Amino acid sequence: MLSYITSGLICMKDDYKFAYKIAKIEYEEWEDGEYKYRFYPFYNVIDMLPPHLFQGIPGLDLSLRRASYERKNLVPVFISERTPGENREDVWQLLEENGMQVLNRLEWLIRTNKRYSGDRFYVKRFEKDAVNYTPRSMYDLVPRSDLLIGKLLDIICFGDYLFSEEIEINDHNRKDYYRLLMPMYIEAYERKRKTRLDGIEEAKNKRLYRGRMAIGIDPLLFDKIANAYRHREITAEKAAARLGISIATFYRRLRHDDNR
Repeated sequence: MLSYITSGLICMKDDYKFAYKIAKIEYEEWEDGEYKYRFYPFYNVIDMLPPHLFQGIPGLDLSLRRASYERKNLVPVFISERTPGENREDVWQLLEENGMQVLNRLEWLIRTNKRYSGDRFYVKRFEKDAVNYTPRSMYDLVPRSDLLIGKLLDIICFGDYLFSEEIEINDHNRKDYYRLLMPMYIEAYERKRKTRLDGIEEAKNKRLYRGRMAIGIDPLLFDKIANAYRHREITAEKAAARLGISIATFYRRLRHDDNR
């Protein structure tokens, strides 16, 4: 019997915009209308997360440590609490807004820009398994040493791997490197943030402050995304979208940083 499968990634972001790959989720539906949801947790990432950041996937008992969790002909809690059901009055309008003609709740969750307010999770389309970074040197990852910790955390948090002459990041040491590097990144982030706020306050006292610029961009977030663009990991369009600015503004800010 024929079936089709929709695949997504359950992800989440922390307060510092690092993305964590929590689980792969699949929805399979057969010609006779039967369906099944499957969850494949990434314990290599889940196990390193502190309780204040991650309290589990709704509806799944992760303490069982199963490689996969299945729900046959039953909509799991994770899906039901953040997607429209077939009996919702405006369900066809919601489908149309996302270019859909039939209700596939996982597909809708992947396409929609609406976010459930109860937790940090979001779902994106599954495109590939974990990435293996194999630069000769860590500094091949980024041109500036002050961005290196952020890039390493990108790799660690998303469950990817790094093999270089200086360091190897894998599932055996992922948690240790996370606990080492994240406090260092937060300290640097907060120090830069305080310096920026102190500079604004000083300018106010001297009556030199003219208010916030038309578009405020977090400098650390910009550095992180700009570096991904420089290494051809994302397009300029995606970089600008993540920053909430126009492509022209992104290029202008990029030139400014490159000329510093």
